[in-house]
Amino acid sequence: MRINYCGHCFAEITPEVQQCPFCGIVLREWAHSLDYETRLIHTLGHPLADVRMRAIIALGKRGDPQAANPLVRCALRHPIDVVEGLEIVAGLRRLRPGGARSKALDRLARDHPAHAVRRAAAEALAGMALNP
Repeated sequence: MRINYCGHCFAEITPEVQQCPFCGIVLREWAHSLDYETRLIHTLGHPLADVRMRAIIALGKRGDPQAANPLVRCALRHPIDVVEGLEIVAGLRRLRPGGARSKALDRLARDHPAHAVRRAAAEALAGMALNP
């Protein structure tokens, strides 16, 4: 049986549900009330790693610096998922230049529990300093 999730609270629901029995959101209305960037950022809270990964990649490709802090929060919420953390660093590197990008990479370089993620973030910061 396929598992579906509420797009708002990520509770498991059956495919035919129109309104989430857990949070009360009318799914179609809620999804259409948000712009794409906001939905991608919200998806960073999804319980499935592959769903989060698609959002991480898309946010990096879009390059919007507003995604910097949500990406950092996602990396720190899932510290044992090193592949996800490294993709977040790669996504942060692709964001348009600005303070949000630098601060996000600095936070991961200091605070992420995985050495590989800390190192990748530090290398990204060093590379940005050489090629702003």
